[in-house]
Amino acid sequence: MRCIAVLTCGALATQMHVAVDGTVAVESARSVSPRMQTLSTLQQRASELMQSKLSPDAAKVVTDILIPTVKNDIVSSIHKEFQTAQSQLQGLVDALQGSTDRAVSGLKTAVSRDTTSVQCREIEKQKLIEYEQCEATKRSTCATKQQQCTDQREAARIKCAAADAASKIQTAKLCLPEECDFKENPTCGSADVEREADGWLAEVRSKMEAYQKLAEECRTMTSEASSTCADAEAYCAGDHCEGQRSASDQQRASCAQSYDSALLAKCDFGRAAQTKCADLSAVHALIAKIKDSNRQDALSEPDRVAEFAAVQRLLCLLQALHDEGDLSQEATAACAAKTPYPNTFDYFDERIAELTAADSISCNEKSFSFSGYEWDTGLTSAAFVKRSASPAFSVAMASPAFAFCSDEMAAAVDLQTTNGDMVKSPQNQWGPYATCPEGFEVLGLGRIDILGGAANQNVNDFECNDNGCRAWCHNTECNVAARCGKASNLKLVNGNVVNHQQVNHWSEYSTCPSGFIPIGLARIDLHGGSSDDNVNDFQCNELGCRAWCESTTCSVTVRCAQATNLDVTVGTFGTSGPDQWSDKMPCPEGYVALGMARLDLHSHGEAANINDLECTDDGCRAWCHHSNCGLRSMCGKTFHKDELHMTPGTVIKSPPNQWGPYSTCPSGHKVVGLARLDMISGEHNANVNDFDCNDYGCRAWCHNTECWVVARCARAPGLEATSGPLIHAPGNQWSEFSNCPSGYVAAGLGRVDIIGGENDDNVNDFDCNEKGCRVWCESTDCRVQPRCVKGPGFSVMMGATVEGNENTWSPVSECPTGSTSLSLSRIDIKGGGSAAQVNDLHCTNQGCRAWCHNTKCSVRSTCAKYDP
Repeated sequence: MRCIAVLTCGALATQMHVAVDGTVAVESARSVSPRMQTLSTLQQRASELMQSKLSPDAAKVVTDILIPTVKNDIVSSIHKEFQTAQSQLQGLVDALQGSTDRAVSGLKTAVSRDTTSVQCREIEKQKLIEYEQCEATKRSTCATKQQQCTDQREAARIKCAAADAASKIQTAKLCLPEECDFKENPTCGSADVEREADGWLAEVRSKMEAYQKLAEECRTMTSEASSTCADAEAYCAGDHCEGQRSASDQQRASCAQSYDSALLAKCDFGRAAQTKCADLSAVHALIAKIKDSNRQDALSEPDRVAEFAAVQRLLCLLQALHDEGDLSQEATAACAAKTPYPNTFDYFDERIAELTAADSISCNEKSFSFSGYEWDTGLTSAAFVKRSASPAFSVAMASPAFAFCSDEMAAAVDLQTTNGDMVKSPQNQWGPYATCPEGFEVLGLGRIDILGGAANQNVNDFECNDNGCRAWCHNTECNVAARCGKASNLKLVNGNVVNHQQVNHWSEYSTCPSGFIPIGLARIDLHGGSSDDNVNDFQCNELGCRAWCESTTCSVTVRCAQATNLDVTVGTFGTSGPDQWSDKMPCPEGYVALGMARLDLHSHGEAANINDLECTDDGCRAWCHHSNCGLRSMCGKTFHKDELHMTPGTVIKSPPNQWGPYSTCPSGHKVVGLARLDMISGEHNANVNDFDCNDYGCRAWCHNTECWVVARCARAPGLEATSGPLIHAPGNQWSEFSNCPSGYVAAGLGRVDIIGGENDDNVNDFDCNEKGCRVWCESTDCRVQPRCVKGPGFSVMMGATVEGNENTWSPVSECPTGSTSLSLSRIDIKGGGSAAQVNDLHCTNQGCRAWCHNTKCSVRSTCAKYDP
């Protein structure tokens, strides 16, 4: 056999041998592409033709069929696939160009906004320093004036004491003869007496003049001291730094917006950079496929080069067979050097190099500096610290580009809850921990069941922590189960321990660390051990948890949670009869029960205790032994970013007779008013002298009492909040309405400032509608300012007006179906005088209520809907 043709496709390690006798062999070290298999088949057909010894005419007829087939089916296919691969790479490089342009533009925007934000903080710090300096000057001047008052009063006291001393003189005793004989003493010694009397009168006149002078000086100095003290009191009570404070607050609000804008720009850039890098990876991946060989697809350029060479040789041989009727050695040699591959693939090397240059984002960056700085901030200028910053960058699309983007970009996993397995705890000792299923965290108690039913059997102590829940049950075994949950970025801690509280009184609140939300009790420990030692009542809300322990002191600890988009509120309050299961106290729609928010035994004594409590997703219930009881569930859900979300801000205990710290809102939320303002003292001389809600948060100046302050916070796409004008309100009459800026609606009161400071100076009534707010202040002038909101699809309406009795909580002013409460739109005190006032106000998603001291009052909520 004579080998007359060797068709070699080196890249494929494939050889096709066409012999004179017509045999064709395809040898491959590995699998070949489908088109090379087609070529092999065609060559097999050509070999069969040569073996068949066709006549020249017959060979022409057959090759006339094969040659067009090869040209039309294979050659055109090679050309089309080249164009397709080139076009595909062109498209990816064009996409890379677009994403690079967007990333570069986004970086410029982020740098600009971050620089603006950093500069804004510089100004904010300076304005805060100016405000602090003003306050320091005021305090110094106030102290100086008060010292002048003290000094002048003391000087006046000394002068008046001297006048008092000078006002008293001893009567002179004149030495007069008992008898006088004019014969012997013609003047009866009158000259001597006259001299003595004149001397005494002169002394009296001198002392009288001295007294009159001292008395006049006493009156003058007393008057001057009174004037100085009145001036000092007026000065110290005056708001001399309103301009600086207003400028500082406005700058803070401006910087908060600037910071949010910069943060959004940096996160937008981060996502754009991740997209650009994903596009670059796609380009590199496609180029790798195009440069690879023997891919079994239409991308490989080396495959196309080899296929084109093979098909051109085949066509040459077929044409020679057509023309000559046989394959000569000369024809075979000529076909071996046939047409070279006509295409040059463009890998866009220069363009890709330009798109991955340092100024175009190379995707090798580990961090980005933006402005190069960031600020630590706080409520004082000392907390403002500028430091270098270059946040780490993650190129992976599945993770946030920067750590500070996690809250904005993380996909929230809906809150899931369940109860762990029940464990039996032995009597009079700690039992084992009841734990949660794998992947779940301990929220609190899911169930605790006293297995006995005697009066001297109760829960002496229970504790929930990260390990689980356990109990110490007195004189009985008990069953314990943990309440368990999981959600995105869920973190759980226990709050501070409130210890050794007074017997038969409410304890202080156990509160959560900053950034955490109370979700229920972590522990109540009765310090006594007798059968009549019981928890008569416990209560958990946005402030924390507290307890009323009967016949013994106790300690209380709150359980606290933090998670992406977690919302916590309380459910409906209900009551139950003795010695039976209560109904389950439901949560608002969309919420699940996290634990018990309140359990109040209405009876006292040894026989009344909690025999069993249980919480599941649809609510909490209790079995109260020998007592009616009231109960409420603590409820939670994961909110979504395309809906209106309301939540309380940080919990602040404000000191008396001075501004307290701000209660601030979570990131992304706007301050819309007060969620809680609770005067801890209930005395008639305790009241709220001033409260202020602005873009930074809510704070209060409470007169003669500490008070709890919590901001009401809102979040919705496009939601904006601001304050209306602060206007003067004359005493004992309605003020004008302070209306919101154009385009805004009133959420409720932003500020009421009592200008007087006496015990009977109070807000008797305030009223907000959609446009603004007005106020009626009793016995004093005051100032009023609304808190205002706007946003796409955002609307406000009024809740129901409810009437509350004195010295108890009013009913809740509920909102219309489908809406949630923003704040209070009205509280009207029905009585008058210093004893009639608002002791506590409280707003949740269900509505607002008030506790009015020594008077009835009416209450109305402001409500909102978000319908994008």
